[in-house]
Amino acid sequence: MTTPAKRFNRAALNVQRIFEQNKLARASYKSLSSFFKAQGEQVLKELEALKPYFDKAPDTKTNAIPPILEDWDRIWADIAQNSTDGLQKIILGAEQSGMEAGFKSAPKMMGIDASKRPGTTFNLENPRAVKWFEKTGGSVDYIKGIQDTTAESLKTIIKTGIDEGWSYSQIAKEIQKLYDEPISRDRAQRIATFETGQAYEAGNRAFVDTLTDDGVEMEEHWMSSHDGRVRPAHDNIIGNESEGWVPMDHVFSSGDTEPPTDPGCRCWMEYREKGSE
Repeated sequence: MTTPAKRFNRAALNVQRIFEQNKLARASYKSLSSFFKAQGEQVLKELEALKPYFDKAPDTKTNAIPPILEDWDRIWADIAQNSTDGLQKIILGAEQSGMEAGFKSAPKMMGIDASKRPGTTFNLENPRAVKWFEKTGGSVDYIKGIQDTTAESLKTIIKTGIDEGWSYSQIAKEIQKLYDEPISRDRAQRIATFETGQAYEAGNRAFVDTLTDDGVEMEEHWMSSHDGRVRPAHDNIIGNESEGWVPMDHVFSSGDTEPPTDPGCRCWMEYREKGSE
């Protein structure tokens, strides 16, 4: 049976976990905000090369792609190529700090003295860390996804401007809005929170896996943030949390095996030795 003292300690440790994750996310958020700001400045600078096109009427008689869009695609390709390495470095840094912190926090959350457990030291050369980063860390596909989302938003603005006969200044103003607060701020916050969060969870799991290697049978419990923003599929009434303690790698009712599931998810996983409190 879980005593009030244990529940209090568990709650205190969780507050510490949230504080630590938020601190890591804030550091990454600052870097991401600077990245988007610099990228926005570059986009507006390069857009000036297309200024003469905006005085021409759109071709409504054919379905041909306006030359301006072809030129813009080439311009964006250069911008994306020149900024991808910088973006990947930021994302990878967020993930590295998150994983290290998560690995160190896991024994505290479980009330385990890690110094008495062989094989529970950790660094980024740890085979589990290497494997996770090869699969997930700073993923090329993920970075491409961020850039593609930006590209799609920019092209929509430009195409709308062409179709509706906007002036160059109108289009530039709409693009500036895309990179201005609070849009870029919210986007940077979501990315930073998700990247540090999933890496933090991966660090927790890496520690748990070292216990499994030592023959300890572990189990897991999905935990939500217990507030009005929690989606029903994850909550403690009908969602994942309501399933209680389950075997490792359990597929939850939402179809997921681990949190966070996306940039809006603030859930985490608890672990314990099977049958313990």
